[in-house]
Amino acid sequence: MKTILNNLKSALQASDTLSYIGNDSIYITPDEALFFLDKTYPQIAITDGPVEHTIEEGESWEKSLEVALMVYQILKPDDQALIGKLSPLVYGVLDIVTDIHSVLFDNKLSISTIESALPISESETQYLDGEDISVLKKTLYYEYVSLEANP
Repeated sequence: MKTILNNLKSALQASDTLSYIGNDSIYITPDEALFFLDKTYPQIAITDGPVEHTIEEGESWEKSLEVALMVYQILKPDDQALIGKLSPLVYGVLDIVTDIHSVLFDNKLSISTIESALPISESETQYLDGEDISVLKKTLYYEYVSLEANP
């Protein structure tokens, strides 16, 4: 899981598609509910999810590793934080989600044991209201299936 999280972060940071998000605003977090108010927006936070093991006959076993990616965008006038705006350019949560999928869909992150890397679900967009800031949050879930030698 550590390799997946680190390689996923690196893939997003290296992507030209997501170059509008600063490298410091793409980070690994210990919990889906934890994000950083002092970083610039938009943000992509990454955390681990459940791991399922399927024991295969013979010398291998399959691991399904789930990863959650949380997209945060500061609240903007009208619907801009959700759907964006062309002029002046504002990336909405749904734009960012589309760009994440273009980077991660079937991206095995240069890990030789990964057989598939696909999205499995997305949450609805949530409104988070704080004392000093209001943001929109949407969570994407990806599953990485790995075939490994039996221990």
